[in-house]
Amino acid sequence: MSFSGNPTKFAERQIENDGFWPNFSLAQFQEAYRLPGEYLVETLVDGLTTAMIEVNQDLARLKARWQAVGVSSVESADPMVLPERTFHVATYKRAVYCRAKANLLTQFATITRRESAENTGKELPERGETFLEFSQQAVRSLQGRGRITAVLL
Repeated sequence: MSFSGNPTKFAERQIENDGFWPNFSLAQFQEAYRLPGEYLVETLVDGLTTAMIEVNQDLARLKARWQAVGVSSVESADPMVLPERTFHVATYKRAVYCRAKANLLTQFATITRRESAENTGKELPERGETFLEFSQQAVRSLQGRGRITAVLL
């Protein structure tokens, strides 16, 4: 069910990744992250694809490091080479889904402005920032870094 009370229709669409990182299911994204039903499928695909590309760029060094030790796909990696691969896949998907939701939430105000459909929770900038933080935390986790970094100046 959408925030508006309308039933959400899940779109069965697969988004292909680069072969190293896992592919994405638009329906899984819609269901797990409870996106408003007012979004067009094309808008969701664009948001998820953009987030996937951005996270892939953030993790380019990690990908190169794992490929150097023989990992050709995170999902099917040898557990002796890449322990906790299931955790890495889940964390990667969280990074992408949270970044996509952060970007999509900030666009919601331009999708519908009907007074009856207004919902402050969908429009507050803090909501988008929160999910962007979740995405960055997941990226940092995959990179083996903590939530914050401190340097001595």
